[in-house]
Amino acid sequence: MSDYPYSPELPWGSWMRTSASSLGNVTIVDEHGRHFPSVREAFWTGRLRMSRVNPRVMNEQLELMLASFASRHRGIVAIDEAAHSLFAGDHLYQRFWAYWMDAEGLLDGGFRGDPLDGKLASEGIAVLRMLAATRPIKLNAVPVGRAAVEFFGEPDSPDECDRARFEAAEASARMLRFAVVRERAFGRDAISILHRDPSDIIPIARTIWHMAWPDATLRDLAYRWMANRVDRWTSWGEMVIHDGAEALTQHLLVCLFVDRTDQQTSPPAQGTEDLLALPDSATRAK
Repeated sequence: MSDYPYSPELPWGSWMRTSASSLGNVTIVDEHGRHFPSVREAFWTGRLRMSRVNPRVMNEQLELMLASFASRHRGIVAIDEAAHSLFAGDHLYQRFWAYWMDAEGLLDGGFRGDPLDGKLASEGIAVLRMLAATRPIKLNAVPVGRAAVEFFGEPDSPDECDRARFEAAEASARMLRFAVVRERAFGRDAISILHRDPSDIIPIARTIWHMAWPDATLRDLAYRWMANRVDRWTSWGEMVIHDGAEALTQHLLVCLFVDRTDQQTSPPAQGTEDLLALPDSATRAK
């Protein structure tokens, strides 16, 4: 059972106070004297002890928490349905998430103490009220649930590509003899190379190379890497025509590792990003 000392009828964090600096910056101060930019961050980094490095992760997980807690509080959504509607069918993630919430004291164990069908503890109810009250303004028109969680993977996230710029560039690039384009094909996010032969009576573009990606974010990162090398598109297309699609795939893999090696042996230019490189051992150890 939860030992939450405050009323669940009040939003979580209602006991905190605000503090203004000499520069006019206002922060939230918790009972331990720690300062946070908002109540949501106080809960995420102070209560749950999670990193504040990536706001996107915080927002998507808190939106998932809001949706899951609202579903549990109503008590009308079955476990399997919640797994499908909130966790994209990932039962493993759903089970871990429920046990994590139970370990944090936000759930009261359900039948035989299993957190999977547990109800919200007093603090969980207070958290539900806080998350609903502090929901980002840009989500006002988005219903609570999976659609809102996925919203944070859209263009405004810090590691997302500039879709407007991409789409504007693609509109003109599609008329080139060889064009690298993003598309949604056969239910997968993909990158394709289109070939348009100007000598044809009707120069219809045809796909000569295609690669599917696990999701749109990775696909867009790969496309940005390729778009930065637009001067190579013609040679890539000719390679496919003369040597086959596999030859280009191998060539791009070599280029990627060469690019990675070059970035490791020379200081990177300010503002550049290592788009597709795999983390080295030093990075993974952090």
